[in-house]
Amino acid sequence: MTNNPYKLDWVPEISNSAAERYVAIAESIGEGIKSGRLKAGQRLPPQRLLAYTLGLNPGTVHKAYRLAMKRGWIVGEVGRGSFVRGSAAGSIAWPNENPYDRSIDFCDNYPCPIRMGPLLRKHLVAAGDAPYFGNLLQYQQNSAWSVHKSVACAWIMRFGVEAHDQNVLITCGALHAGFISLLTLCRAGDTILTEEFTSQAIRGAAARLKLRIRGVRMDRNGMIPEHLEELLRKEKFAAAYLVPTLHNPTATVLNVSRRRRVAELFSSYNVPFIEDDIFAPLLVEAASPISSFASDLGFYVAGLSKAIAPGLRLAFLRVPDRYYQDALANLRITTWLASPLLMEMASNSISSGDADKIIEAQKMEIAKRQSMANRMLADCNLSSHRNALHLWLKLPEPWRASQFKDELAKREVLVLSSDAFAIERSNQTHAIRISLGTPPSENKVMEGLKIIHDTLCKNT
Repeated sequence: MTNNPYKLDWVPEISNSAAERYVAIAESIGEGIKSGRLKAGQRLPPQRLLAYTLGLNPGTVHKAYRLAMKRGWIVGEVGRGSFVRGSAAGSIAWPNENPYDRSIDFCDNYPCPIRMGPLLRKHLVAAGDAPYFGNLLQYQQNSAWSVHKSVACAWIMRFGVEAHDQNVLITCGALHAGFISLLTLCRAGDTILTEEFTSQAIRGAAARLKLRIRGVRMDRNGMIPEHLEELLRKEKFAAAYLVPTLHNPTATVLNVSRRRRVAELFSSYNVPFIEDDIFAPLLVEAASPISSFASDLGFYVAGLSKAIAPGLRLAFLRVPDRYYQDALANLRITTWLASPLLMEMASNSISSGDADKIIEAQKMEIAKRQSMANRMLADCNLSSHRNALHLWLKLPEPWRASQFKDELAKREVLVLSSDAFAIERSNQTHAIRISLGTPPSENKVMEGLKIIHDTLCKNT
């Protein structure tokens, strides 16, 4: 038994493990959670004290906590420590800040690393040199400068949704736009619809707002309208939250006939919907948004994070006219306004055509990585799209999603399992999402895909 001179609440037993010490500590955390010894929200021992207790270098414990965080077991809070992961609202991992980490990270659904710095840097410099620079550091009337609003409207309209200055908001990213929409449409206790799989961020937002979620079944073509109609007929819903284009996590694209039918159903039952179209710029063959068929009900979200740069933290929200003032009030109480300085930089990059150059480069890199994945996983049950930043890999028996994710993590390949996205606990789909954009090179993508393929074949 390990000595415990500092009276720590929990100390891992690693003496009998053949694994490297940091791996053994991480796996002990996982076992503690499964057994109930470690509870959701419980604070783990400070790294330095645990290192002294185990007779290890503090760097080894730090590495162990990082591994446990990547496996989704714990979360870290600066200044407070590390905690056992709780609900979906607390399960969204921060980006890995260490570019030299040995792990191959397929967890984070970010754009591919392309050379965009020079194209964006000149617009940042131009913003600083502008004669109205001082105005960009101030609050703006009605949340945004009118010139910036015009750029946001033009960006939305390029995807086929009508927009004007008095129904568009500039927000701090697509999630913020979605959160504002939910605040506008819902009250605590309401029920909303999503696809049967949806992002951790949406699940987290719903949990914070105390909303219930029902999932609409999907097939390889996306949401199934017949099941949507069945749910609408039986229950009352405050809103729906949809990702019809390059759906996260399944990479499906809802075809135009289904989009029309979905719009008809929402109109028939008078259910407003939030259409998160953040991936639309990546689609080579444009798909008419659902909002273009039901503009009086559609909250349409168009953004820059997946196609240009996540750090811009900008998205554009088109709101049905009758909801605009409420949505504007909710923008004010959540952040007041998106950064005019960042919006100036984004506006210049859009107006000059440099944004489109970045998007085209992004599409080319995605196509390379998708081609590689489809070649290396050709014998697997793969759902993908040539324009998607991610893949959806369904697992054969006897694999279970969480088991497969943990097995990959032992080989330092990080993915998210289907249970992170599933709305209903009864969902029996076992799959993983593989995000192709995060690895820093195509060689890393290839190495990680090979490990996934080898691991998949090991027990089948």
